[in-house]
Amino acid sequence: MTKKSTRSVRVRRQEMQARQKRQRLVTAVVVTGSLIALVAIGFLARQITRPTPEDVTLPESLTPPPDADGMAWGPADAPVVVEEFGDFQ
Repeated sequence: MTKKSTRSVRVRRQEMQARQKRQRLVTAVVVTGSLIALVAIGFLARQITRPTPEDVTLPESLTPPPDADGMAWGPADAPVVVEEFGDFQ
């Protein structure tokens, strides 16, 4: 019987190892690129959602005004916003 393949076992093994090495390299590049992209997206999202100093309103003082009776501060006709949060599970 004669061999059907003209390449030796050593040559075929070297070709297979070279192919596996290329596949590992491509996988490493894809994983590294994906991680860099995720970190960049997270950084940009944090920068976009971070409040700027112009968005934050601070009170003039934290001490109660002299006419406060312990129940309310400020004028009686001040606008009020009531927000209710509920979990209906």
